[in-house]
Amino acid sequence: MSKILEKSEDNGNILLYALLLMSVTFSMRAENILVQTNVPLISKYYLNFNSIEIGAISAVIVGSAGIMSAFLNSKVCYKKRKKLFVSSIIVYSILEPLFYFSSDYTIWFLVIFSGFFFGAVMPNIISSASVIKNRRYRERVLTLYTLSLSASLVIAPLIESYILRYYNLYQLFLFFIPFGILSIILSLKIKFPEDSRNKKDKNINVFKNHGFRLSVFNNISYDIPFALILTFGGIFANDEFHAPYYFIEVLFAGFFGFSFVARGYLSYRPVKRLYITTSVSIITTIAGLILIYFSNSLMFYFIVISILGIPHGLTFPTSLTALSRSFNSSEISVANTYFYAVMMFIAVIVPSMAGLSVYLSNLRDTFLLFSIPVIILFFIMLYEYKKTPEINL
Repeated sequence: MSKILEKSEDNGNILLYALLLMSVTFSMRAENILVQTNVPLISKYYLNFNSIEIGAISAVIVGSAGIMSAFLNSKVCYKKRKKLFVSSIIVYSILEPLFYFSSDYTIWFLVIFSGFFFGAVMPNIISSASVIKNRRYRERVLTLYTLSLSASLVIAPLIESYILRYYNLYQLFLFFIPFGILSIILSLKIKFPEDSRNKKDKNINVFKNHGFRLSVFNNISYDIPFALILTFGGIFANDEFHAPYYFIEVLFAGFFGFSFVARGYLSYRPVKRLYITTSVSIITTIAGLILIYFSNSLMFYFIVISILGIPHGLTFPTSLTALSRSFNSSEISVANTYFYAVMMFIAVIVPSMAGLSVYLSNLRDTFLLFSIPVIILFFIMLYEYKKTPEINL
């Protein structure tokens, strides 16, 4: 299929491969968001963890993924990438149902190893899109990939919300076993581009690339509030407004629903001038974090959280487009891997700092405090755009 995809005019095969990537993405992200949104709730309300421990366990989920992405996945040549990809999906799909049996000790084991193997999944799905040689089609497939991410993040919480009306947080994990089975089957069809692993490629310094730095800063500007919302958004709703568990999942569905709409728009009208999209995203993010501080009802909080889904939907595809425009096909796997690893690192730092902030003050103040680094990043990105005017073409 990868040879067929080199023919940009073969739209049928490109569409078929896009649907395959979207299906694997949907299934795996549905499994993963189950862990990310419910482990903090289980930790606080079932296992009685304090805010520092909750922040730490959320950090471990993504931190272990970052270790896999940076130190193992980034070193694997394309011939072994397929084996790593498929085996990681198999192990992850086996580990996730085991959360049903987790205790205050075993839950640490499960988040470490499930996170570790998940670290070889998403960056490789992104890299797989590079088998499509035509830039225009490739960027559309990347946008469809992010659209599939958003779709899974809407549908999975809605499924969780319905299940939680009748079952508890532990039992919830058993209902997602079919997603794991589907992911394993589909992963066998994924292809990867050849990346020339000679000495020159191994020594690629992606951090000197302005496009890479722009992609990273762009995503960090939203990863900061996103990690905060995933870890403490549901806890804030329960502690401040006494929201039941099933409605907490509706909150996440609203957040990801607006993200889905934003990414749907980008799939219809792909990004051309990244500067405009980035500015809208960051300004909305800053305003949203400040409004959470002033929220005085569950409905108001729900509206603000939902609106914050808009920059979530715009930021990631914008970053992927910037990466795609900044590296050639032989470098993109390395760039994607380090990009994902940096995002994982940020997702480790933010929950840890948030947990400490909540412990020292409270959740409301923490949301306001975290708007400050986003404002700083906005000015840094303005500088980077001046250095890379060609990325807007």
